Amino acid sequence: MDRARIAAYAQVMIIALAASVIYSAPYLRQLFKTSLLEAFSLTEAQLGNLSSTYALSCLICYVPGGWLADRVEARKLLIIALFASAASYAWYATIPSYEELLIIYAAWGVIGVGILWAAMFKQVRLLGSGDEQGRMFGSLEGARGLFEAILLTVGSFIFGLFATRELGMINVIILYTVVSAVLGCLFLFWKSKPVGEVTEEREKIRWSDLLIIVRQPSIWLLCIILSALYHVFWATIEFPSFAETGGFEITLAAATALGAAKLWMRFPGGILAGMVGDRIGNPLVMIWLFLLSTLSCLYLALMPTAPGWAWTLWEFIFPFALLAYGLRGVFWALLYNCPIPTRVLGTAIGVVSIIGYSPDAYVPQVAAWLHTHYDTTTAYQYFFAYVAAAAGVGMVASWLLYQLTQRHPISVGSESG
Repeated sequence: MDRARIAAYAQVMIIALAASVIYSAPYLRQLFKTSLLEAFSLTEAQLGNLSSTYALSCLICYVPGGWLADRVEARKLLIIALFASAASYAWYATIPSYEELLIIYAAWGVIGVGILWAAMFKQVRLLGSGDEQGRMFGSLEGARGLFEAILLTVGSFIFGLFATRELGMINVIILYTVVSAVLGCLFLFWKSKPVGEVTEEREKIRWSDLLIIVRQPSIWLLCIILSALYHVFWATIEFPSFAETGGFEITLAAATALGAAKLWMRFPGGILAGMVGDRIGNPLVMIWLFLLSTLSCLYLALMPTAPGWAWTLWEFIFPFALLAYGLRGVFWALLYNCPIPTRVLGTAIGVVSIIGYSPDAYVPQVAAWLHTHYDTTTAYQYFFAYVAAAAGVGMVASWLLYQLTQRHPISVGSESG
């Protein structure tokens, strides 16, 4: 690998490190849910409202964030996002009121999506050539997972040093505050220019360019694929609680360990899927990953829910998490199969994101409805069957994109149209 490639992958690692800090805070509930409830004196409903506020803020900001990514240098947006995150974390560490928390969670959506999201993916897209998109985005997903797992592990250690949950949570949040501020300072001295940047990148966006985005069948297929992908990801989020309350008699500590094991699969899952994608084609990899995900979710829906089967969950979580993170790792590499001009690439990312990430808003409601109308075990079985159906739709959409790519080999960097 030459020096230019090494520099490009180094930039991916730096972006992944920054993203891991910026996107971790809204999901601290993965490991610290009960501690957050106690430290901030929240009810389950209030914590759910905070998560919904964050999701809604993200949905609102996807398209404006894409427009911003087409007009402002990614490095500048990254610096702004890091310092803004540090400020919000510092406020968060004061244990503010519920009303103030609503503002903080909404601000996280603006910071993470309105400022950074599209810029991050556009930057990585421009760093790699057509034959290494899978490795680029797989490395981004894998490195983000690795850094997030390290931060959560260090945070868990710090949390355990203090006598009360409130003090523990304050110091965990301080960790994120310090890391975010330090990274922001470091990025002030980062002058690297993205490989493959084109001079037209910041030209004024024309309405005809926006029409190119919405008229492309491949863009709508990406929306369907991303939505299906996020259903599978939500299945991995529900997996630890399924293990604990689904009839297996697994303890809370063991279920938490299953959740932690899932997080550590993000690094190998993203990188391995990216490597295979560059070898055989990213749309083809998505087809196989969705097929295996469909079968996995059907297994969860149909498996016996008895204590004697608890051991199988420990074997199942590793390949299941690899599939979910593999899907996430390869997905944005599919952008290379869409004939979108580079100058509106950020806007295209925003359009795909606002539709593709919408399951964040309604999948938890589907799960809640099932748990309201059925017993716990049956609710989980129906939920995993529902996700299996969504994964099947994703597999079909991936196949259609593969067929489209075979008929019309294209590049996202094309200025045609």
